Amino acid sequence: MRNVWLIIKREYLEKVRTKSFLFSTLAMPAIIAIVLLPGKMSTMKMSGTRNLVVVSADRSLGEAIKRELEKPSKAADRDDQDDGSARDLTGEYQVELSGDVSDAGRVQLRERVERKELDGYIWLGAEQIADRKAIYTGRDTSDFMNQGAVRKAVRDAFVAKAMGDHGISPAQVNEVLKGARLEVVQLDRGQEKKVNTGAALGAAFALVMLLYTTVLFYGIAIMRSVIEEKSSRIIEVLMSSVTAKELMAGKIIGVGAVGLTQVALWSAMVAVVAAPGAMAADLFRKAQVSPLALAGFAVFFLLGYLLYASMYAALGAMVNTEQEGQQLQMIIMAPLIVGVSLLMLVMRDPSGTVATWTSMIPFVAPVLMYLRIVVQTPPLWQIGLSIALLAGTIWGLLILCSRIYRVGILMYGKRPTLPELMKWIKYADV
Repeated sequence: MRNVWLIIKREYLEKVRTKSFLFSTLAMPAIIAIVLLPGKMSTMKMSGTRNLVVVSADRSLGEAIKRELEKPSKAADRDDQDDGSARDLTGEYQVELSGDVSDAGRVQLRERVERKELDGYIWLGAEQIADRKAIYTGRDTSDFMNQGAVRKAVRDAFVAKAMGDHGISPAQVNEVLKGARLEVVQLDRGQEKKVNTGAALGAAFALVMLLYTTVLFYGIAIMRSVIEEKSSRIIEVLMSSVTAKELMAGKIIGVGAVGLTQVALWSAMVAVVAAPGAMAADLFRKAQVSPLALAGFAVFFLLGYLLYASMYAALGAMVNTEQEGQQLQMIIMAPLIVGVSLLMLVMRDPSGTVATWTSMIPFVAPVLMYLRIVVQTPPLWQIGLSIALLAGTIWGLLILCSRIYRVGILMYGKRPTLPELMKWIKYADV
């Protein structure tokens, strides 16, 4: 046990002190922020006031468009933004109404836009009204949120005019066009809770991908460490003092501790940005990640890491160079890739037959069962069975891979064939 502890300490300190560990610890949150920032910025409300002119041959129609555009935004008053429209994100409008649909009037409007006195104008001549369409001309036409707001105002105005022509009062028109909202409530173990579907699914996907990348990253780190020591012949010196089983156990546990340290640091960063008063606190509040999901992350990270680290350690012992390892690691990565390809299916139907049975398969359980826990907690017996199957598979793989590791770390030259691997497994004295 003393030798195992020494190897764990060596592996842990050697990797924690590297610049790559510091870089990856800081880079992951930065990359996530960079990925999420454009989406967040695209939904930020624009500041300032847009100056538009509505030119309409039908004054009542022009007034209706003006009224729709000058409505105050209600986005700030809503807690759930799932039903928000482009109108809520474009800022305020100051609209001028005109009935001059002559060519000379249109030329004057173009000149005002070019002089930056106006941001744009909406043209509704007799021909456009007959065709139920409007022409928007502006200096900046790349803002799709602004176009969406103008499009909605024109559409609602035409609908209101059509309904008014059929004798429906303006109050009734407003009531009909007000629309409706959908509030999503999840029933879980007899209790109801309001959920923000977008935030919850985003959090689930982010946690699952974090689990996937960390398990894969540190499994590959095990393989590279074995190949490096094997190619530099350091392994021969180590084997004079420790057994192959102790060396493999020390490497797996030591590198796993590095992974847990990194995850703990990321969790601390998340806790800071999710603290009350922080900018991202509202996002985490809406995501509603349960304590069971956070505990499940630690459990499935450990089990998933042990499962794949043992296979990567055996692979590192089988090959002589990192290039050979990269060529063969796809065999190990394949189950995880299949698991990731099933994420959307499981996310849409977490209690379905496919989700239930695939989450029991040990090689994809760390990803799929954890996703089910985050999205919709399955029965406890299913979680327990998945963990039991995963633990049993890990135990069998550790025995199998330790036999390959025992012989492979001292073998040089060509890669072993399948019959040779079977001999290693059969005759290795572990």
